[in-house]
Formats: sequence, C-alpha cells, structure tokens
Amino acid sequence: MSKPNLSRRTLLRYSAVGLAAVGGGSLLAACEVTNPDTGQAEGAGIQQRIDSGQPVRIAVANEPPYTKLGADGELSGASPDVTKAVLERMGVSAVKGVQTDYDSMIPGLGADRWDIVSAGLFMNKTRCSKVLYASPDIVSTESFAVPAGNPKGLTTVDDVKRSDVVVAVLAGSYELKTAKSLGIEEGKLQTYPKAPDAMQGMSDGRVDAVLLPTLTLRSHKEQYGGDFEITDPLESFPVTGAGAAFRKSDSDFHAKFDAELREFKKTEEFARILEQWGFDAEPSREATTEELCATEG
Repeated sequence: MSKPNLSRRTLLRYSAVGLAAVGGGSLLAACEVTNPDTGQAEGAGIQQRIDSGQPVRIAVANEPPYTKLGADGELSGASPDVTKAVLERMGVSAVKGVQTDYDSMIPGLGADRWDIVSAGLFMNKTRCSKVLYASPDIVSTESFAVPAGNPKGLTTVDDVKRSDVVVAVLAGSYELKTAKSLGIEEGKLQTYPKAPDAMQGMSDGRVDAVLLPTLTLRSHKEQYGGDFEITDPLESFPVTGAGAAFRKSDSDFHAKFDAELREFKKTEEFARILEQWGFDAEPSREATTEELCATEG
C-alpha cells in the first residue's frame, strides 16, 4: 500500500494540531483540521481514501445523458463514464455513485460527503472560485421544451422576455442563473428539483416551457415520450461545459487526474463514450477550463 501523498503545508498543519493535543486524543484532533481555502472541516482526502481501500465517492444528479445512477448502484452517463475511465487509467477502480441535487454538490464536496462531482455541473466564475475543475469533459447547448405546436411561439430568450409566460428551470441550475443574467424576470422562472418534475409541470399546464440542456430534453423524450417539441439551441446562451470538480485541498490528486484526462481526451475511447450519450467529442477537446470558468453564473 502506498503512503498518503500529503503536501508539506498539510503535514505541518496536521503536526501542529497533533502536538497541541498531546495527552488528549491527538489523532482525533488531527483529523478535525480546517481547510484554509474552503473553511470546511477536512477529512483524510481522496488519495488517502484510495490508499485505505475505500471507494471514490462521485456525486451525480441522475440526469441522463449527463449522469445515470441505477437502482442497483450502477453509475454511468457521459460525465461519470469519462471520470471512471480516467480513474481506471490511474489504477483506481472502486467508485460509488451518490445522488444529490445541484445546489448541494459543491457544499457537499467541501463537507466531505463525496470526493468528486461528475454531474455535468457547468463551470462558471462562482463555482470555479470554490472548487478545482478538471479539463472539460462535455460541452452543451440549451433549448426550450414546449407543448406540441409551440402555442406561445417561444424560440428565443427575447420571446420569453416580451411574453406573459412562465418557464421551468431546475433549482440552483446554470439555466436559472443565466436566464436571470440575460434579463428574464425572476417571476417568469419557476424552479423544480429535477428534470422530470419540470417536464410534469409543463404537462400539467403549470408552466409554458422548460429550459434545460438540449440533450437532457432529447433524452427525456426518448425515455418517456410526451407530447412536446424541442426548440433549436438558444443562440443567446454562452458556450457552456462541465468537468469533474475536486476540493481545493485535493490539488495534488486533481493535477494528476487532469493530466491523465488531457491524454485520454485524445483517444478514440473518449470519443466513443461521448457519442454513446449523444455528445460530440470535438467541442470538449477544443474547450478549456479557463474559457468556461469565465462564464458568468
């Protein structure tokens, strides 16, 4: 078993805490340090979990084609499949999917409830200031789902702004924040916890459209059917993309993962994974973390 890979700063901090607690449970105290970057209590770290034989916990939203978590615990989807492949190349095969909502992903990462977020969680300035993103694994577009015939004629963001309509978005989502930044009144945006809930809201007539990634809407149509249409991608939405997110305290592991991912993205296997879930590999190969982290959100 290899030794935990601790930075010099972490070793010094752990040592200081342990010395201060001599005679009073120093080992326990050493595990309850605070990460100066996140302000969160710090656990053993992802590399130490791996070295001790524990599975890497991966947070997902169970929103195909980005993520899928089966009743039997099988983890798949575009983002997790890429993450698992990269971990395999690093010699790590034991993983565990943990389902959560988008609002909880970054706080849960800082609170050590999971080790990696691999959920199609789009990069933006705010998120990138809190976590370390790896190189983009998917790039996406946004569309409206509208009732058959598109009775409100919604094809652009401007159509929503000048119409008396209500559009469903997911709570804490990129779509919600970007729609508001593009000038859509908050009163026109109805939040739902998950994509099926939003689609049901439109089916029941509570909202006039649903704003989600184009591929999410197509996947819902294929899986569940429904009497609705999907508009062309919205040109006013900026280029967006996602990648695996790590705690800042796991910077060494993040750097190794990112280097392996960049090599993996050059392979045909990477392209096959994305194509299986309906994504084109080339935009993901061309996009950069720096570019996507400049997105307002």
